[in-house]
Amino acid sequence: MSQEAKSMQKGWTRGEVERALKEILVDALGVDEGRVVPEASLVHDLGAESIDFLDIGFRVQQTFGVELPNKAIQEKALSWRNMGEFTRIIEERYQIRVSPEEMRQLQTMGVPEVLGWLTERKGAAVQNGEAEKIAGQLADRLVSEVESVGFKPSLIDRDDMVQQLLKNVTSPKIMEGMIRLFSMGALVDFISARVEDKRG
Repeated sequence: MSQEAKSMQKGWTRGEVERALKEILVDALGVDEGRVVPEASLVHDLGAESIDFLDIGFRVQQTFGVELPNKAIQEKALSWRNMGEFTRIIEERYQIRVSPEEMRQLQTMGVPEVLGWLTERKGAAVQNGEAEKIAGQLADRLVSEVESVGFKPSLIDRDDMVQQLLKNVTSPKIMEGMIRLFSMGALVDFISARVEDKRG
């Protein structure tokens, strides 16, 4: 019987998942066990790099029979950075086509500035309060994307995200928030839920 098959048959408790993941992280990242606490971000607190995520993902797969959503998160972060979601919202809301080149010019602007640009250059009929509504819609989409890859939406501070979007639609703080999803505690929750799903 393969290691993965054995791990799928094992009835993992949350505590066992936490202990086993802690061992994986200590070994893979060469960090002191005391640093691997629930709130520790794998990137910012434990120093994980892209290659480390491959190793950790492989070890998690072998130990728990669970695949981490590294690739899905990276794809969603890239779409966010390329303003794909923002472009879709603008096109849906105002029936205005904005080219990728035009969107790149707008990357450092906040939602209100982008709407001003759309009004001036594309003739968009923007109402008062639209910036906050669009920032909220963007934040809601990101929260739903986070949920779609298996993380708890409560890990994202939606109100803070709205404020960031009003200042800069590709805010580094939003990217930072997505990276912070990879914390020890979030991964324990993610793996525990997947192990439970496989048993049930």
